[in-house]
Amino acid sequence: MQILSVQPLRGPNLWSISTHLLIQVKLDFTAENTLSIEALNILFARASANCPFLNSNAHTSAAQKLIFATTQMAIYLQKQAGFDVSYTAYKSTINKNIYNVVYEYQNEDIGIAAIDYAVDIVNLILNSEDVTFQLQNYVEDLKLKNTLENVDLKKLIEACEQANIPYILPDEDLPLHIGYGIYGKDISPAAYQSTLKELLILFKDKTKAFIPIIAITGSNGKTTTTRLIAHILQVANYQVGFTTSDGIYVQGEMIDKGDTTGPFSAKMVLRNPKVEVAVLETARGGIVRAGLGFNQCDLAIVTNVQNDHLGISDIETMEALAKVKEVIVQAVKSGGTATLNADNFYTLQMGLDAKCKVAWFTTDVKNPALNNLQDDYLYVEGEKVYYRKGCEAIYMMDVNDIPITFKGTLGFMTQNALAAILACLQFGIDPEIIVKGVTSFYPGEAQTPGRMNIYQFKQCQVMVDFAHNPEGFTGIAAFLKSNHAKYKIGIIVGTGDRKDEDVKLLGKISATMFDHVLIHQVKFLRGQTAERLVSLLVDGMKQENPNISWQRVPDEAEPLLFALQMINTENSMIVALSDVLNEPTVLVKKYQMEF
Repeated sequence: MQILSVQPLRGPNLWSISTHLLIQVKLDFTAENTLSIEALNILFARASANCPFLNSNAHTSAAQKLIFATTQMAIYLQKQAGFDVSYTAYKSTINKNIYNVVYEYQNEDIGIAAIDYAVDIVNLILNSEDVTFQLQNYVEDLKLKNTLENVDLKKLIEACEQANIPYILPDEDLPLHIGYGIYGKDISPAAYQSTLKELLILFKDKTKAFIPIIAITGSNGKTTTTRLIAHILQVANYQVGFTTSDGIYVQGEMIDKGDTTGPFSAKMVLRNPKVEVAVLETARGGIVRAGLGFNQCDLAIVTNVQNDHLGISDIETMEALAKVKEVIVQAVKSGGTATLNADNFYTLQMGLDAKCKVAWFTTDVKNPALNNLQDDYLYVEGEKVYYRKGCEAIYMMDVNDIPITFKGTLGFMTQNALAAILACLQFGIDPEIIVKGVTSFYPGEAQTPGRMNIYQFKQCQVMVDFAHNPEGFTGIAAFLKSNHAKYKIGIIVGTGDRKDEDVKLLGKISATMFDHVLIHQVKFLRGQTAERLVSLLVDGMKQENPNISWQRVPDEAEPLLFALQMINTENSMIVALSDVLNEPTVLVKKYQMEF
């Protein structure tokens, strides 16, 4: 038996919403795949004097027996060290000898050590060795680790949990933090004892420990929806902190740059003393790797579930991907609302299964799903947006007046706008304020960096967009049909951790919208060779158009400059997708001076 990976989960996650602290382990049983259940029963019976649970006969396969023995051993070791833990679970992977397992922990370091020790002990049992001495050594080691832990910290955390006061554990160089946003306080180790005595006095009004949390996820549209919600809330005079795939912002000021859609970034916003409302873009990767950065949210928005990231982190199907994104819906607190897309099969199913209140948005007033829904919903009829509340249909605004929709020509941006409008209605924002916010939110590098950013050059336009999956490419293709450019050049790139057919599909869609395609395959290799990714893209293009005009941009060349130097026809357009450009805003401003 071999441990392939170990990952602590520190918040609500794909395995459990209520049991947050789990160690996720990938175990390889290839070396044991020839063992029979009968042989294992004999081996474990010999060791059951030390650990009676090993004598269980409630398993029908050797793999089940080994998983049970390993996870229960990790639980047993922690219990012997003084921790009250019990939860375990497992899932198979596409490799029949490899499984993902989880087990509960209370102290992360001790929890991780427990699986190392558990695997050692089970391997000793499989080799017919006496484990008595080794088992006792491991128990004593974990007990020692436990006695070295800060007792006051443990008591303070237990007091917060009993009083239902939110806290953020110490992380890296950051201290314990009690309360969220404007109500939060950093607690140094020296202050643990005094804080324990004053905790209930400090948070006498427990409502002044929490701030509203709005969580947004989905395959496409997360960042734009997050930014638009944050903008509307700022127009409504809230102090807003939000996370996106390009940075953390507090009151419009970037405080951290990069992809900040994971739980650590969420906690950075919740730690910030200026924040009254947290708006948190919540990506698939963070949920899978570590869980959510919060226990509960007031609003959850799922924009859609599309074909993306399949084959990564053992998420092989659309149904499994939807389950990942559904975690934020399951984390909606009592009295909160999930805002969901009625036009998407997977988000529709989430809403039908949800235990919280649900509000829907749709671009299709004739959507048959609406006939069976008793919930509030926002919809488009003709070119007008209406909010259906009970039996009343309230006019909100015209789609053409929403700047990010480019006068209604961008269906996916219309959906993003609807998601944001509906979320803010559920939050309680006055409709007039919402309309003011939506109409003052413009596509461009200031408010939607990297999303539908269009720049004017003398002979052409340059558009930069983050579209990186088939659904995103299809949305760009629909927009380009309404664009009157005579000659369109696309700059694209494949991604190495996507399925072959998905990379080919990007090529196929590209062949429908560009007169000439440039492939600059120096980024996002992720285990593949550049040559293979280029070949997949070209195969897809040629499936659509055998005579497609394309070329590969040399690795050393800057792709936007390469494209600009090709333009010899007025009214042309260059479209750079999938984050293929490095620092696009800097490049564009530089080249606008030269071209």
